[in-house]
Amino acid sequence: MAIIETGSAAVGTASVDTDNNLQVVAPGFTADGTERGGGSLNAEAMFSEVDDGTLTGVREMLSPEVDKDFRLRVAHDNVVDQELFNYTAQNTGKHTFTFTTLAATIAASGITTNSSSITTTTTGLTYGTFAMFPIGGTQNIVCETSVSFTAQPVANVIIDFGLFQRGATTAFAPLDGIYFRVNSSGMFGVINSNGTETTVALTINQGADPFLYTDNAVNRYLIQTSNVSTTFWVNNYKVGEILNPTGTNFACKSQALPYSFRHAIVGGAAGGVLQAIFTDYRVHIRGLQYADSLGTIGNRVFGSYQGLSGGTMGQLIAGTVTSGTLVKPTAAVPLNASLAANLPNSLGGRAYETLTAGLAANVDGILASFTVPAGSALVQGRRLKVTGIQLRSHISTVIVGTAITNEYYIAFGHTADSMATTESASMATATTKAPRRIMLPDFTQIITAAQAVTTFVSQGAGYIRFDNPIYVNPSERIALIINKTGTVPTSGVVAHIYQFDYSWE
Repeated sequence: MAIIETGSAAVGTASVDTDNNLQVVAPGFTADGTERGGGSLNAEAMFSEVDDGTLTGVREMLSPEVDKDFRLRVAHDNVVDQELFNYTAQNTGKHTFTFTTLAATIAASGITTNSSSITTTTTGLTYGTFAMFPIGGTQNIVCETSVSFTAQPVANVIIDFGLFQRGATTAFAPLDGIYFRVNSSGMFGVINSNGTETTVALTINQGADPFLYTDNAVNRYLIQTSNVSTTFWVNNYKVGEILNPTGTNFACKSQALPYSFRHAIVGGAAGGVLQAIFTDYRVHIRGLQYADSLGTIGNRVFGSYQGLSGGTMGQLIAGTVTSGTLVKPTAAVPLNASLAANLPNSLGGRAYETLTAGLAANVDGILASFTVPAGSALVQGRRLKVTGIQLRSHISTVIVGTAITNEYYIAFGHTADSMATTESASMATATTKAPRRIMLPDFTQIITAAQAVTTFVSQGAGYIRFDNPIYVNPSERIALIINKTGTVPTSGVVAHIYQFDYSWE
C-alpha cells in the first residue's frame, strides 16, 4: 500500500489535505493535451439519481445522454391537461361520465365512486376526458392522480385509473393504455396493448413487501412511459416497472389516450364497500420541441389539411373528385337538427344553399359540419385545433324576393349533429354536450333583392383568425351555422365556399 502523507508530492505516495480528504487526480488530459490515467476511457461518467431507494431499498442512477457535438439532451415538461376536482357539478364540457347502477358524486372534496355504497355484481362506472393526449416516440408521457380509498381491496371490485381507452359497456374494462389497478389481490401497474394486459405488483423493500395504501390517505400515483418501459410511482417513490413486451414497440397500441378511471363490480357480489375519492390529475408530455406548438408539430408529423393515419385518407374537403375535378354539389336547404344531404361534412368545401322553401328566418341552420374521428387503439384520437376560418359567397341562381341578411357563427363541442343537443345534468350517465358558439360578426352578409347570378354577396371580411384557438375533442362536432334576418326569398341558390384553418394535436 502506498504511503499516505499530508501535502506529499513524492512519487509513489498519496496525499491528504488538512481535513484528511484524500487528494486524487482523475483520468483525463493535462493542459498541454498529455493523457493521464488512461484518458477519457477511464474518466468518471456523470450520473443522476432517479430514485433514492427509500422504499425499494435500491438506489437507481442513470447517466444523461450527450451527442457527438457534446450537447446534453434535455426535456421540458409540457402540461397538456390538469384538473382539480374541488367543485360541485361535473364539467360536462371537459369530462364524460357513464355508469350502470354504480354511481358517483362530485363535491368540493373530489369525485367519490360508488357513492351509494352498493355491492351488486355486474355494475360499474367510467369517467374521463373527451380529449386525448399524444403518446409514443422517444418522448415520455406522464400521468399523475391524487386519490384515496375508503377501505382495503375487497373481492370482485376493480378500480383502474390512468391513461386508457374506456370500454363502452359494463364493466367498462380498459381497451388499451397504461394505468394503476386495485383489485382483491392488491395494487398493480398495468400496460395494455390492444386488450392484452401485462401487470406488475407494486412493491417496496426490494420487492420483498407489497405496497399497501392507508385507508382514506391521499397518495399521488404517477405513471411514466417511454419507448422502453413504463414505471409506476407513489409519492415520488418507484414501486414498479414493466419493460415493453417482446415484439412490441411501445406499452400500448394507441397513439393518443384520454385520462380515465373506472370502478366495477364483476364476478359476483363485492366482498364489502369500497369507494375511491379522486381529487385531481395532471398529464404532462416530456421531450417535445418546446419552441413549436403542439399543433405545429402535429402538422409536421401528421400532415396539414388531411386525414389521420387509420382514418379517412386524403383531403378533408367535401365533394367527389371526377377526372381530377372537384364536382360542385347539389343545392340543399340547411336544417337545424341535422346536416342536410349534399351539404358538406368536412372542414372545407362548397355549400350550395337553396332558398326555395328554404330555412326560415331567425332559425339556426347547419351549413357545414365535421365530426372529429373517435380514438381507439388503432385510430389516432387527436384533438382538432382550429385557428381561423375563411368564407366567401356568390349567387349561383338568381334570387327571387326581398333583401335578406345572413349571420354566421361556429358551433363546436356538441356530441350529435343537432343544434338542439342538450347538456347533460351533472353526473348523469352517458354525458352529452350542447354546442359552444363563437359569433363571426365580420362574416355578416347582405343579399340584395333579386340579386343577379355571378355577383358576390357583400361581406365585411373573408377571413377570421382566432387568437385563442378552438379545440374540438375526438367524437365531437364543429359546424358553420347560418341564421337569416328578414323575409326569406322564394327561390335562388347561394354558393358558400369555406375553409377552416386547423391542425391536429
